[in-house]
Amino acid sequence: MPNPRTSSRAQSTLPLSFRVASDQLDDIDREVARDHRKERVALVEPIWNWAWQVYKRVGSVRGLLEGTTVRRLTDRLDRETQEQLYTALETILERAPEAVVDEIGEILTQRAGKYGEAKRR
Repeated sequence: MPNPRTSSRAQSTLPLSFRVASDQLDDIDREVARDHRKERVALVEPIWNWAWQVYKRVGSVRGLLEGTTVRRLTDRLDRETQEQLYTALETILERAPEAVVDEIGEILTQRAGKYGEAKRR
């Protein structure tokens, strides 16, 4: 029998434990029954997988807690560069005078028009 720690990561799963409030545990148990699942893990695992993907797109717990818009990252640029660009744009949108925001909006709209042609698959 293969050891899950040495098997392909894509194929193996390992148990993970974390704490939930007792009222949440009651809610989970109700949802398990309502969703016709046999165990808590059958409900929590797909929720965790979804949440993990959202976390990876947002890039931080802080972003999740602040309700930061989920960002779709590209493979063309490294994550750090993309985060710097998003942070710079957010800073301009939150703090810059309206005239600067309007100017940035025009520039971005022009560039999006230039580079935004849909890719053909």
